[in-house]
Parts: sequence; structure tokens; C-alpha cells
Amino acid sequence: MELDKQEVLRYLGAGGSGQALDRWINQAWGKIVSVARPKYTSRLVTVETQGTAVVLGGARVESQSLAQHLRGCREAFLFACTLGPGVDMLIKRHAVSDMALAPVLQACSAAYIEAYADKAQKGLEEGYARKHGLYLRPRYSPGYGDFPLTSQRFMSAALDMPKKLGVSLTGDCMMVPFKSITAVIGLTQDATQCHIHRCMACTASNCPFRKETHYA
Repeated sequence: MELDKQEVLRYLGAGGSGQALDRWINQAWGKIVSVARPKYTSRLVTVETQGTAVVLGGARVESQSLAQHLRGCREAFLFACTLGPGVDMLIKRHAVSDMALAPVLQACSAAYIEAYADKAQKGLEEGYARKHGLYLRPRYSPGYGDFPLTSQRFMSAALDMPKKLGVSLTGDCMMVPFKSITAVIGLTQDATQCHIHRCMACTASNCPFRKETHYA
């Protein structure tokens, strides 16, 4: 995975970089790459929208925003990926021993897993969607809009995340390792509704990244 410095700076909330920050980013990226063990899993399920709810492969999810996002889709991928426990341990260690580098490690790991998820999604597009004349919607994750975080439970079971990825859930449905992503990726025949930047699908009005876009 190649370093996208602008993405790292975006996660840091920095408008630009200098020599010192560049060195920290390069150092942090090298550390993240050395310990990351990225992998993903997916499962194709049927989609049925029912008003403000969605039925994903037989599991009903109450979420108006997800129903709107998947409108027109008959199928979707349940998707999950992780960087593995090494990244979490690295960040925790530096949070104690090198507090200046710790937030840069956080930003690098966030940029890394998003880039990896994009790459995995591209593989799903080329391996299934194109063969069936379909297009992939942007990823939509539990916690976006009114898509409840508790949906992590059914996604974990449907994807067998503990066994396939080594990812477990805490009591409040946070994932461990923390540098992990779950998402629903809709499939549709309508190309005009796809390949949209993921921020356009996010309804979080208080996200600082939205201030730099035209999507707010």
C-alpha cells in the first residue's frame, strides 16, 4: 500500500506539512506497514427495502438512511476488513512511550485501512459486479446516519468475523482490533448512483472533513 500523505494530513486535521511532520509521517507509515496484516471477507446477500427498514439476507435492520442508500439494490455485499492486532499494539505502545508520534500513527492507520478497503472493494467490483452488469455503491457502515452500531452483531455472525478475521466485538459493539471496518456495499444496475465519494453517502453533519467539500 502506497503512502497517500494528503489523506494522512486530512486525518490529522492539518492544512499542510513541514519537514518535521513529513519525517513523522514517513516514520509512522513505515511502522504501520511493518506490523499490519490486512485481510477482508465478504458475503453476497439479498436486499429488500421495507419503508424505513432493510432486510439483508433475512436480517431486518431498522435504518432509514441505509434504506435510502440501498434503494434500487436487490443485492449487496456484507463486508469487513481489519489491519490485525499488531497495529493496535503499536499505537498503544507509542501512546505511552512517544505521545508525539501516537496521533500520526492513528492517522496513518486510518488512511491505510481505508485504502485497503478501497482496494478490496475494487476486487469485488471486478470479480462479480462487472460480470453481472452491476455497479457498486459506496461503503455504508454501522454508525453512519441511523444505521445502528448494534448491527455489528449480525454482520459479525453473518461474516464469521472471529474465525475469518480474528475480529471480535466488545459489549458496546466496538470491534477489536480497533483498526477494522464493517460495511454494506449495495449492487445496482444504475451506474449514475455509483462511484460516488464516500463522504457523499455520510450524513454526519459534524464531521470536520465535510467542511472541505461541497457535500454538506
